[in-house]
Amino acid sequence: MEKFAYLIKHRFPFLFCGIGALARAITSLRFRRVRRQALAYARMIGTVAESPAELRPLEDVDVGLLTNFIAGMPAEHLQFFHPHGFESREVERVIRSRAFMSYGLFVDGDLRAYGLLKLAPTGSAFIGMLVDPKLQGRGLGRFLVHYLYWQASLAGFRTRSSISEHNVASVRAHKAVADYRVLASLPNDYSMIEFVTRQVQPPVLQN
Repeated sequence: MEKFAYLIKHRFPFLFCGIGALARAITSLRFRRVRRQALAYARMIGTVAESPAELRPLEDVDVGLLTNFIAGMPAEHLQFFHPHGFESREVERVIRSRAFMSYGLFVDGDLRAYGLLKLAPTGSAFIGMLVDPKLQGRGLGRFLVHYLYWQASLAGFRTRSSISEHNVASVRAHKAVADYRVLASLPNDYSMIEFVTRQVQPPVLQN
């Protein structure tokens, strides 16, 4: 079903708007409780680059921070990131929606990475993430994939991702976390993958 939805989104976007709204409504109702339970354990305290760091669910007050964070990303870092629009209104919708689970990594109080689980009515959760280029090389991509995999597993979701074979950093981060299988080949050199369903231990925020 997710492959079919992906194809509609990219080939018939005018149809996907209505279908997507219905899917989000169903997802919000079906998984409201397990989503809330997983988010209750989401906050982490640690260090990044020897500075104090906090990872937590994003809230309404973070809309401006996330909008500016995405706007400040180099274009090449957004090439493979298309889970939602980047305008303030769309960012606010995502943070408020129960069909998403959104997280911010704050280092010294500044938003430096964004993690996302896009939930589907079938019980799948799709990973998305952005990391400040200035913090690349510290394993934060791998950490975020692990963290999102853990959060999805707490809620009982099947953890999936749509990855471009040209996004080498993302492919490497996913492979470093756990075994996965390719569910489908998608247009434009993308693949839909699914992590092995198992109990996942939380990562340690120390990068």
